Amino acid sequence: MSMDADGERVIAAAWRVLERSNFETCKIERIMKEADVSARTFYRYFADKDELLLALMRDEMARSSVHLVAAVAAVERPVDKVAVWISAVIGAAADPRRSARARLFSAQQPLTRKYPNELAEGVALLTAPLRAALTEGIASGDFKWANPERDTALIYSLTGGEMSEALADHPALSTTDRIEAAVAFVLRSLGVPPSER
Repeated sequence: MSMDADGERVIAAAWRVLERSNFETCKIERIMKEADVSARTFYRYFADKDELLLALMRDEMARSSVHLVAAVAAVERPVDKVAVWISAVIGAAADPRRSARARLFSAQQPLTRKYPNELAEGVALLTAPLRAALTEGIASGDFKWANPERDTALIYSLTGGEMSEALADHPALSTTDRIEAAVAFVLRSLGVPPSER
């Protein structure tokens, strides 16, 4: 459903409420009060809290994709583009501004299972720079074993899991060590010799 001014006001209010609570709580009553809308207006856009969280996840995916595109565009070689993409995703756990949002959405696994089709566009936005880097790496001969479709999905799953682990209260590895291990593993899997990393 496309949003008019009231719907956009609810989304903006939800972000403010979440930010004030350090992304810990998302109470519909607080959001309606913040947006200055009635329950009837709220439920015209969102059937329940899950639908609101879905809209927020899609919004965050669009925001994050802009960050990933810029990060990957800042380097030249396909090998570096893949490494930067992985670093940017897992590195969200160490960035105070992004980690609270990442923690909120990484805890929404039931939502991702409930709305896979609705989130597919956001996943495509997030992974587009990675897929392009893999395709470029095949063309340049850097990635001898790559399959862009398969490997994009696998790398996305790996980095999402590593980011979730890095967000744990007592992670077993530092975020930097986690990034280094993931980059080394992925580049090795793509057939990049250590001397070319």
